[in-house]
Amino acid sequence: MTETTKALGFKYSLSLEYPNQEYSQHVSNALAVDEELHADRVHRVVRSEGNKLIAEFAAIDARMLRVSVNSFFEMAVLATRTLDEL
Repeated sequence: MTETTKALGFKYSLSLEYPNQEYSQHVSNALAVDEELHADRVHRVVRSEGNKLIAEFAAIDARMLRVSVNSFFEMAVLATRTLDEL
């Protein structure tokens, strides 16, 4: 996280494990293009480390954090299901 995110008091990190590195990289790339709607209130970093997808969130309040994490999970499920169907 950056200096900007240190000022955002509510933080959450998560890790999703995929079958292989290629899978996690595809999902990371798909999620990276979707920017936060309220970038001034929420900061999100998504990256792939091996077969794991790592996401870190920082927000100004618990509500914004919840909304951002919920949206992330919805997009991650969609990207994962799309890969499963290929």
